Amino acid sequence: MRIAASAPTRIDLAGGTLDIWPLYLFHDGAATLNAAISLRAQVNVEARGDEGIELRSLDTAREVSARVWSDLDPAGQLPLLVRAARHYQVQRVSVTTRAESPAGAGIAGSSALTIALCGAFARLTGASMNPSDLLQVAMNIECQTIRVPTGVQDYRPAM
Repeated sequence: MRIAASAPTRIDLAGGTLDIWPLYLFHDGAATLNAAISLRAQVNVEARGDEGIELRSLDTAREVSARVWSDLDPAGQLPLLVRAARHYQVQRVSVTTRAESPAGAGIAGSSALTIALCGAFARLTGASMNPSDLLQVAMNIECQTIRVPTGVQDYRPAM
């Protein structure tokens, strides 16, 4: 079995971080306006015949492997991929990612990658594919990874 998923990055047109709780509470009528652009985050998940999980990021040239999902260390390499794999408890897969957006570019490349990962892993494991559920899981995984509160503006264009 092979699952491919991708999601677009975004640009902000107005509002920036005003969608993050509690910032919007201090600005009556606050709104964020952004748009998806053609730079994408891509995820490929392939079933393995043997035990083990391989996580590979082509754009960062990093790789992590483990015997089972619970052996993956979220404090080690590729923490975003590791946290997503642990959340969905994926088994017997090779995962390859590629982000067209440079890391740190400020156009939500990691958020797009998280949405694509969650979509692929949800399909693989039979978890909910409901957009609201995927959005919540993606926000939580990325927030835990970057240790900074996140709003929804980075994820909605990717959805």
